[in-house]
Amino acid sequence: MNRQLFKYVFLSLLFLSETVFSQELIPANEVQKNDIINQITSSSKNTTTLECKFIQEKNLSMLSEKIVSEGIMYFQKENNLRWQYNKPYPFIFILSGNKVYIKNDKRTDKFDTNSNKMFKEISEIMIGGVNGDLLLNNKKFTAEYFCNPTIAEVRLVPKDKEIKQLFSQINLRFSKTDWLVKSIEMKEPGGDNTLINFTGKYVNNKISEDLFRSN
Repeated sequence: MNRQLFKYVFLSLLFLSETVFSQELIPANEVQKNDIINQITSSSKNTTTLECKFIQEKNLSMLSEKIVSEGIMYFQKENNLRWQYNKPYPFIFILSGNKVYIKNDKRTDKFDTNSNKMFKEISEIMIGGVNGDLLLNNKKFTAEYFCNPTIAEVRLVPKDKEIKQLFSQINLRFSKTDWLVKSIEMKEPGGDNTLINFTGKYVNNKISEDLFRSN
């Protein structure tokens, strides 16, 4: 399994999102940190389904122009996720229970998270993102908290050596109006980075089970 594929899988924990990276943030004090954790955890537990559009900007150190992709993300508790790229080309990642499906216009690949350590680990991280436990996972990440009157940001630095090979830092921004993630920025060891902004969120609407099947 190559690193690029693992990066697509890791995007699973990325759902619930949208961005405003221009606002100044200051380090959160202990009271603010606890409030951020409690609010995010509460919001995640109350979210049973989520549908939203996303725009992904990939900055490669060797290229001057950004690579821009667009698509739709669908989430359904407990652990159903569909990450669907529509532009510039179709690509779909589906997590359904312990099964992972990677689809493009030519083929569908199927994996079992229980038979692959990296997939299993990333799947567990995704679930932690859903229920809020990711912010408390001090075994795999070191977390720093920042905020301003409208935004909270959690900066995660991996401790796990395998995750370190993929990302040097992951920044999650949350809106204080609904405490859903507004944007995700992923920084890679080689200097590349990916920014994903989410818009048009539909929370707790009915989502078809067919979206999480391979056919």
